[in-house]
Amino acid sequence: MIKLFENKFFQFLIFVLLIVVIVFLLSSIANNERSSLKETITVQGEGEVYAVPDIGLIDIAVLTESKTVEGAMSENTKKMNNIIEAFKKDLEIDEKDLKTTSFNINPRYEWQNNTGKRYLVGYEVRQIINVKIRDLSEVGDIIQKATDLGANDIGELIFTFDNDQKLKENARNIAIRSAKEKAKNLEKELGVRMIRIVDFSESAYAPPVTFRMMNDEMAKADYAAATIEAGQNKITSNVSITYIIK
Repeated sequence: MIKLFENKFFQFLIFVLLIVVIVFLLSSIANNERSSLKETITVQGEGEVYAVPDIGLIDIAVLTESKTVEGAMSENTKKMNNIIEAFKKDLEIDEKDLKTTSFNINPRYEWQNNTGKRYLVGYEVRQIINVKIRDLSEVGDIIQKATDLGANDIGELIFTFDNDQKLKENARNIAIRSAKEKAKNLEKELGVRMIRIVDFSESAYAPPVTFRMMNDEMAKADYAAATIEAGQNKITSNVSITYIIK
């Protein structure tokens, strides 16, 4: 009985000792982490690149109304097919750069004051295609052609890049050089030495330039094809670099 008690007591002491050792190790790790955090410094850098957009994106819509669904769809389809065909044939726009993004059929109601009720008077069909314009000199011609053939709502014209990865990389390189230059200056001013990089983050963006084009009323006007300049877009990269210092 005594030996059994001694064995259990010994096992209990070992268990308590293990707990103490584990707590000590965890505490040491936490202290080291806190110490490391105190021995770091973070610098930011920004890089900007300007470039002329190489594509334009625009939504072109046809809205038609009729007393019947069949009538509205027939008229809408005819107009939109004519627009698409003219884009392909006359302006040489590739089929892959034309995409239907919306097709809606909605009933139209009118309110009659004498009865206090609304009545179905017809239907409207709206179809929207998105056009990717690779030759930006044709923007005005595309808009003019679309409206001539029945488009009555031209959405935002967006100037952007077909592939902006290289531009973002260039902006990032500029931002990194800026951050490293700041780090060198801080070494001199603070009397510290940058040992190694322990963290890096980046955010890059290339906001497109947009133009609001025209609504149904403007589409009815007779005007010459506009000349629209794409200008330049700015691609920006912001980086954050964390160094261990000594």
